[in-house]
Amino acid sequence: MKKVVKYLILALLLALFAAVTYIVSAEARSRRHLTTCKRMEIIFRDTLNFVSEDDIRKYLKDGCPVFIGQRIDSIQLYQIEKVLDSRSAILSSQAWTSDSVLFVSITQREPAARMETADHAFYVDDRGYIFPIQGDCGKEFMVVKGHLPLYEPVGYKGIPSTEKGRAWMDGMLAMLEWMKKKGWDERFGTIKVEANGDLVLIPDEGKETIIFGKAEDVAAKFGKINDYYKRIRPVKDEGYYSTVNVKYKGQIICRK
Repeated sequence: MKKVVKYLILALLLALFAAVTYIVSAEARSRRHLTTCKRMEIIFRDTLNFVSEDDIRKYLKDGCPVFIGQRIDSIQLYQIEKVLDSRSAILSSQAWTSDSVLFVSITQREPAARMETADHAFYVDDRGYIFPIQGDCGKEFMVVKGHLPLYEPVGYKGIPSTEKGRAWMDGMLAMLEWMKKKGWDERFGTIKVEANGDLVLIPDEGKETIIFGKAEDVAAKFGKINDYYKRIRPVKDEGYYSTVNVKYKGQIICRK
């Protein structure tokens, strides 16, 4: 009998808890239904400066219904994210509401390099995504210029459109990542692509350029470049050599 009473009391308590929870939830829904959006707060998840708060507000003004003054529960958060994510300099966005505030967080697309052809320049991120240059983020990036096997038009957004272009981009990005990891990007800030596809590394200091060849056998070639700077260059006057060729296996060819 005592056990039955215990179960009844427990059932009543659970029912009471459920009723209270329902009432509180209903009141919260009611308050949310009556709450209007009074302001928007923009949060940047990085230190790049490709887009500003004013840019974000303009994008949303052009692409979304007015949300200031609207009920919080009527704001289409997915539409806000869709509009922002369509901008090439924005990698991802997230929108949510709290009380009477609309929060928007922004992660910008960080370039792995700036690439320049004969007629235009663009950025590419570490995934091979090409996007137009806009604004000034206040940072310097590796410059890859010359006869790039990329034929996308000005303003293009996306990965290279040809299989050859994608393969070349994959090799170049792997090489750039290796250089950054090993610190070689601090010595070479520019890579020139010759008409025959050879890569030529141009040092930030010094006159000699490095004929690298294709973006392959990267570790071995940089091993030879390291040998040049440690063993060959120190015994010669500065500027003695104009080119250093490491494209051939087992050879370092220096020319005046």
